[in-house]
Amino acid sequence: MDLNLNRRQLFVMFGSIYFVQGVIQAYQLNFFKPHMDSAGIDADRLAIVSALGLLPFVIKWIFGLVSDRYPLFGRGHRVPYMIIGLMSTGVAFFVAFFVDPSRSFAALAALVLSATFAMALFDTTADALSVDVVHRDDHATVQAWMNGGRAVGIVLLSGLLGVVAGAFGYQWTFLVIAATTIVPLWFVLRVEEPTQRTPAHTFDRRAFKVLAHPQYLVFSVVLIAAWFFFEGIEGLVTFYMSNELGASPTTIGVYGSLKGLGILAGGVSLAVLVRRGGRRLGAVLTLVLVTAGGLVLSLLDSTTAILVVAPLWGLAVGFHWTNYVTITMGITDLRIAGSMFAILQTMSNIGLGAGEGVSTALTDNLGFSTIFRSFALLNLLVIPLVLGSLAWFDRSRAEELDAVLAT
Repeated sequence: MDLNLNRRQLFVMFGSIYFVQGVIQAYQLNFFKPHMDSAGIDADRLAIVSALGLLPFVIKWIFGLVSDRYPLFGRGHRVPYMIIGLMSTGVAFFVAFFVDPSRSFAALAALVLSATFAMALFDTTADALSVDVVHRDDHATVQAWMNGGRAVGIVLLSGLLGVVAGAFGYQWTFLVIAATTIVPLWFVLRVEEPTQRTPAHTFDRRAFKVLAHPQYLVFSVVLIAAWFFFEGIEGLVTFYMSNELGASPTTIGVYGSLKGLGILAGGVSLAVLVRRGGRRLGAVLTLVLVTAGGLVLSLLDSTTAILVVAPLWGLAVGFHWTNYVTITMGITDLRIAGSMFAILQTMSNIGLGAGEGVSTALTDNLGFSTIFRSFALLNLLVIPLVLGSLAWFDRSRAEELDAVLAT
């Protein structure tokens, strides 16, 4: 299925969409907990909201299923949903500017969660569109563009949000976020998605049976475990900086920007590595880098030290983000691209939400360093699982090709 865009324009569009994700994550990953902490919100309530914030991504398969089945406004199966999601995200953050968390925490949490639902909608349908239109050989490349766009959003906006929060207060960051959601709309509104889908892209509920195959079940376990251990580390870094080390919003913004540079380098490096060495090498190196990063973070006791290693930790984050979505693109059935990709991403988000909630709740009892170290070491348990599942997928694909050649 083709769009009215060439290969480079396609990559730029997906990069711009993920730029918005990077902007939102610049706030969620670096400023949300410090913001709420400064408003007197305790860790237990933060843990609940953080976990709920992953709910839209746990149920995102519903968005995928709806877009697989039903086109909107005569503009196709993906683009209209992307537009609705982007616009709704901007509105929710704009309204959030007017809500004081110290007085109306529930209202602010509801708005942030609404924005997250809208982000999940445009994220899911953008992912589905990428599976629909990007050639298999370009999967790692488009994911590098996507994660690169997200990293640019994190780099640029972490610093800007830090300056804004330091000068005017955290609430003003919501207006900045709302404004940036306009950026990808210029690209998305230009897209002419075919209203008629090819037979290979036409929804067929029988395709869901493939998810019951053992290799998909094992890979689902891989996604849950890998994201659980990863987010148990990643979700605590800025909370540690704010809660234990007294880091200012500006310092947290600098950390986010430095980490974003590493993420950008990590996504590009992973794409090159997969093209040259294959998915298994990329998967193993990803797990090793996350473990090494977690162990290093467990030894740091100053904001200066964390800023020094921020680009290196960002490299591990970039590898992690790009690795699993690249694998997922390659094993998704085009007949149910939105549903299947989202279902597999839901496995990731279950792990992410659980890791975020569990690690945050444990900070009062175990301390940050112990959590960093424990989650880093447990992450190594994923290596045999991911190698086994990838070998299984490769063997299945080889058998399918042999069957085609035989006929």
